[in-house]
Amino acid sequence: MKPTEDLKQEHKAIKTMLGIMTRIADDIRNGKEFDVKDIENIVYFLRVFADKCHHGKEENVLFPALIASGMPAENGPVSVMLHEHTLGRGYIKEMSDGVENWKNHQVTADKLIATAMTNYVTLLQNHIMKEENVLFMMADRMLAAAGQAEIAQRFEQIEEEVVGHGVHEEFHQLLDELLIKYPE
Repeated sequence: MKPTEDLKQEHKAIKTMLGIMTRIADDIRNGKEFDVKDIENIVYFLRVFADKCHHGKEENVLFPALIASGMPAENGPVSVMLHEHTLGRGYIKEMSDGVENWKNHQVTADKLIATAMTNYVTLLQNHIMKEENVLFMMADRMLAAAGQAEIAQRFEQIEEEVVGHGVHEEFHQLLDELLIKYPE
């Protein structure tokens, strides 16, 4: 499998989570009760699956390979993606802060959570669209087959050594549980 196909597979799981987040944010805005543990699990998923694993593969392996193959490091797709990763981390922190504020009974914490979730969803939906329709197509053209095989191997190392054995499966189980609770 090409490295970009691996990343697209991860996008499917991330997009599922974005849908769940949209429904929870809408529920919060409509004054419905929410389970703060679900928000904590979402933050954990975003920090580990979306950021540490998925963005880690891009930032530590794919983007350097693209730059080495001639893609500009500045003022190009890579710098845009890196900037958006940073913005996403900020929204994840806002969600986490909102959870802590909620636990401390701050009355506007739910609004902070909903806003941060909505901002993250909007950012990531656009980010994924750019990756799949521009960056990944460029990567497939720029990277030789041997280079792609090495990248794929390094992706597997990240999953095992950085994220941990079996963690992907745990996240897919979490998605299944949240889909039952927050159906499409």
